[in-house]
Parts: sequence; structure tokens; C-alpha cells
Amino acid sequence: MIDHAIHEPDTLIQVFTRTPVEGSVKTRLIPELGSRRACELHQRMTLHAVKVATSMSSKLEIWITPDINHAFFNAVGPNCQLKSQVGESLADRMSLALSKGLEDHKKVILIGCDCPSINQAMLKRAFLELDRHEYVFIPVEDGGFSLIGSRSFSSTIFHNIVWRTNQVMNQVRSNLKKNNYTWQELPTLWDVDEITDYHRLSKEMPQLTHCL
Repeated sequence: MIDHAIHEPDTLIQVFTRTPVEGSVKTRLIPELGSRRACELHQRMTLHAVKVATSMSSKLEIWITPDINHAFFNAVGPNCQLKSQVGESLADRMSLALSKGLEDHKKVILIGCDCPSINQAMLKRAFLELDRHEYVFIPVEDGGFSLIGSRSFSSTIFHNIVWRTNQVMNQVRSNLKKNNYTWQELPTLWDVDEITDYHRLSKEMPQLTHCL
């Protein structure tokens, strides 16, 4: 359940997502779901992430790749600012977004759309942890992370990360330790990448897969 208007002053939430084009999103689900249903799931998960983020009353940005002008983004809500992801790598794109966000806000949280179990309470706790730590993360079971928050971002935390492997979060931890940054990790969650994740989603959050 979402309690509306949870106020976190001078904070920003950034939602990273992809343009919903059939055949280019949720590609590992296509063999079983087909490209149309996989794309529809991606859209539902994007709207779900935006709904949860909006409940915080923080400022909200939607960072999009590759096409910010796709008609789908007309539906994300009037209070969302749309931004284009810029950079060759995911590290570059997240680094730019977080750095830009911290130019005008004391705390910034960035989430993706692959982890629908992130809820309002977790976002609130993440902002609170940034009172005591420079970074906050929500790891995911596949070895990555679904949320990163910062109050003093440096791209060094993404140095030499091998993305799309089960060592991403371990490599980030190594960089954090190497640079003497303080951080907190919230409980590990799971994201929706493989068909087994989809079946889990159908059981735990059936509203996202109903009539798909």
C-alpha cells in the first residue's frame, strides 16, 4: 500500500528505463512471452516504478534511452521531467545522471524498472541512510543492484565494472572500500530478467502480469 505525499525535501528520484519497442526490451523473456507481451510487461513495470517514485513527493526525473520522444512517455505523468540517457556505457549514463542531479539536490536516488518489489518504505529508508552514509544500495539476487543513492557521487565507484555479470555489486563494493567511501546496503531484492523471474512476479505481484 502506498501512502501518498511522503515528503523528502531537496531530494530527487531518477528512474532509468528504455523506450518500449517490441523486440528490444525484456529480450530474455521473448522466447516464452513473445515480443509484444514482453514489451507490455516492460511498460507496466516502468509505470509501476514511476508510481512508487511519485509517492515520495521528491522531484522526479525519467531517464530514457534511446528515444525520449516515444508516445508512451506521454503517459508517465505531468510531474515527471523526461531526460535522455547520454553515454556509451551504463556506467557513463548513470554517472552523468547522478552528477547532474546532485548539482541541485542534496540527495539523489536512481532506480531501474526491473525490480518492482522496490516500494515507498524502501525509498524512504534509502534517503534516511544518506544522512549517515555517502552511498546507499539495494543489491539484487543476480549480483547487481536495483537502487543506488548518493549525496556526494564520484564515478570512481564504477571503475572497471564488468556489467551484466554476477560480480557487479562485489566490484562496486571493492571500489567503495578502495576509495574509503561509506555506504549502506538495504535488504537484497530480486529483479525480472529471466522467465523464472516472470513466474515469480506472477505469484508475488499478479497485478503486473494480469491479462498480459
